[in-house]
Amino acid sequence: MDKSFMDEYLDLFYSEAKEQLELMSRDLLAIESGTSDEETIHQMFRAAHSLKGASASVGFQVVANITHNIEDLLGKVRDGQLALDARGIDAIFGALDFIQAILFQSQEVDSEKAEALVKQLEEACVDPRLTGTKEVKKGNSEEELNKIREKYAFSPTAREIEVIFQSDCMMKAVRAFLILNNLSEFGEVLESYPSQDELEMCEQNISSFHVFFDWQKGTVEEIYRVINVTDIKDIVMKALSDQEHSETKTENLEESPISAPLAVERSEKAVTRTVEKSSEKGTELIKVEASRLDHLMNLIGELLISQTRFARIHESYLEQHGNSNLGTDMSEETHHLARLTSQLQDGLMKTRMVPIGTVFNRFPRLVRDLARKVHKKINLVVEGQDTELDKSMVDLIGEPLMHLLRNALDHGIESPEERIKKGKPPEGTIILSASHEGSRILIKVADDGNGIDETKVLEKAKRLNLVEEGQELSKQEIYQLLFSAGLSTAQKVTDVSGRGVGMDVVKRNIMSLNGMIDVQSEKDQGSTFTIQLPITLAIIQGLLVSAEGEKFIVPLDNVLESFQLKDHEIDSIGGKEVFTVRGNIVPIKTIKEVLKIEEQADKPKRKYRSIVMVGLAEQRLGLEVDELLGQREIVIKSVNAPWLKMDLFAGATILGDGRVSLIINISTLFAHCLAQRSSE
Repeated sequence: MDKSFMDEYLDLFYSEAKEQLELMSRDLLAIESGTSDEETIHQMFRAAHSLKGASASVGFQVVANITHNIEDLLGKVRDGQLALDARGIDAIFGALDFIQAILFQSQEVDSEKAEALVKQLEEACVDPRLTGTKEVKKGNSEEELNKIREKYAFSPTAREIEVIFQSDCMMKAVRAFLILNNLSEFGEVLESYPSQDELEMCEQNISSFHVFFDWQKGTVEEIYRVINVTDIKDIVMKALSDQEHSETKTENLEESPISAPLAVERSEKAVTRTVEKSSEKGTELIKVEASRLDHLMNLIGELLISQTRFARIHESYLEQHGNSNLGTDMSEETHHLARLTSQLQDGLMKTRMVPIGTVFNRFPRLVRDLARKVHKKINLVVEGQDTELDKSMVDLIGEPLMHLLRNALDHGIESPEERIKKGKPPEGTIILSASHEGSRILIKVADDGNGIDETKVLEKAKRLNLVEEGQELSKQEIYQLLFSAGLSTAQKVTDVSGRGVGMDVVKRNIMSLNGMIDVQSEKDQGSTFTIQLPITLAIIQGLLVSAEGEKFIVPLDNVLESFQLKDHEIDSIGGKEVFTVRGNIVPIKTIKEVLKIEEQADKPKRKYRSIVMVGLAEQRLGLEVDELLGQREIVIKSVNAPWLKMDLFAGATILGDGRVSLIINISTLFAHCLAQRSSE
């Protein structure tokens, strides 16, 4: 076989294998958390079957053998011969991790581990309690129920709840387990009939089950809501006490089923719920290498620069020759070229846009595994997976989000016992969301945990000599200390946190993406980390300014307002210039002062001082320039010049006259000003 053809085929295999592994992992989490339906099993089965065939065709026999066993297990679940329990789910997760490591992490094949995984999958296919022909006791069922009713009739808070399954319900034992677990949040589950073991042994012969429950808190509506899981037809609840009037409330749920948990061993697992399910409608797709799109974007960038230069040439011609016939033709073609360039740019930008869900889908599994490791109950809510941003941004945002989620889970969310003492539900909630705001994308990681202990952060910062004794910091300045290298408020170092590395990585990565991060927190209410990013790193809108004979670009996303101020409108506080905007005092810094560039000789004195007010989260700064030259569409070019101090710049661009202009990085500008103020 031709080597180039085989390489191309392998590339296709790896691409499809990655999608199939992600799909199976996502669907398995949905089954575990109860947000699945019958189609989920069919979808997983098809993915396992496809991966098995593709692996065998390219010679990955170990992968083919393991996926064959996954397929066997899912086939039995699909056919109703087996309930997918915690043992089966853990076996499949272990197999998927092993395949992921072999295919994408260049790990050598461990034959013993592969055999152990195959054995686990085979064992999960056989439930020893399902051997033989066991049936539910039918003749004495009413007699048994009456005995149980008499046992708890003395209690005024005891309730009997009958749950009737729909006729086509799959995995009745799993749904029963979830209902029992959900009810435990509102009181004590006294007994169930049939028992959990009997349900698992012969669930196909069971149409309903009874729960005897000591009701201690919550409303009737809340009780019905947690019982109303997938494939439940009717719910009947009545009091057992002779002292109370026995009331029966029946709900027919067949016509409007509400999707709810279909989970296993939820008490030990992080529960993940997806609020917005991504659309899975069939669409014609063409797979294109990302490098080809990058090349096209570079060409359009060059075209944009040429179009800008052509517009500049047109202006020079009009200045010299006036509005002649040639000048008129040049004007029309200049505008036409600008429109075509803009349409090409917009079209390619949309082609490069991918849903952020491709990143978000990695995290439910991460949260599940970490929650089990630290013995916490976590409900991860994911919103805005369809929000789109540039492919290059998606590839780089994953690591910062991973660290923020780990931080929220380990530092933010309390243990179940501590949450109960505070009057909170034992299950903590982490919200991961994305949305568009103008030309930027907002990504939030919020939790309902402890909140940030400002005193503890400040004490640790002082021990690390990040803050001097007696130095007063605002709440936002204290929060920004969290991103300092080596700073961690963890009591001990674990494999999850405590080394003071994660948040430092978050800040550096976000700044490398020309983004910013804001922190909000309330004690015992939780914390919210908000990341703001440009939708793309390739082309941005910028404000062209001049200072000391040089031209610079200020990203328009950071520009709040511009002012022409007279000298008497500028005040001084502590020897530092400031001006007032709607009652708020804003400090002024000149570009010459910030960038440390030489002052232009014989510079004429201006009647007005040009101030560009830039913002970063809640921070404001007046950046003084010599002149505002207008808005420009900027093609960002990276600058590889290690001998220059480039941290204050996000890159460079080529102007219409062929000159190079540096793009100011507002995030590092504020960090630089803060460090400068701290050292004074």
